[in-house]
Amino acid sequence: MRRALEYALVVVVAVVTALAVQAWLVKPYRIPSASMLDTLRPGDRVLVNHAVYRLQDPERGDIVVFRYPEDPDMVFIKRIVGVPGDVLELRDGRLYVNGRELEEPYVHRTGGHPDPTVAEAAVDGSTLHDPWSLAEPYRVPGGTYFVMGDNRTDSDDSREWGTVPREAIVGEGFATYWPLSRLRAL
Repeated sequence: MRRALEYALVVVVAVVTALAVQAWLVKPYRIPSASMLDTLRPGDRVLVNHAVYRLQDPERGDIVVFRYPEDPDMVFIKRIVGVPGDVLELRDGRLYVNGRELEEPYVHRTGGHPDPTVAEAAVDGSTLHDPWSLAEPYRVPGGTYFVMGDNRTDSDDSREWGTVPREAIVGEGFATYWPLSRLRAL
């Protein structure tokens, strides 16, 4: 009987520890779409650090998991391209931040060339653009982040629905662990 209680206690401690690690430190996520190609592929499994942004602010270039602003029950994963105060603009299919072209070696390539980054289309039924569409230069508001997928031609991102509030960011993706052939740090 004593041995059974010891085993039960070990199992309970293991389960509680695993749940605590997932809640506060590291949690796995599965990539559902092609919006982050070639960095992340559909079906990849990613580890996300939930603690890092309790200690520091997100930075441009970080791959982040966040609650989707239009439905907080959904989570998305994208790359931060603009931090609070940055001015973003598009020129000839390239992204400029504060007047300088952003080096983006991670952007999906077609035929050996980076796919162009384009502004979101005008609001349905009008010629008007949302301010964050990047049809015009856009300043990222305080306390928010501008995110885009690496696959710029197939990404539902800030160009369509605006910036992500700081408090909606869940954590930073830092490694893929599955499939094993794609095991690597991000």
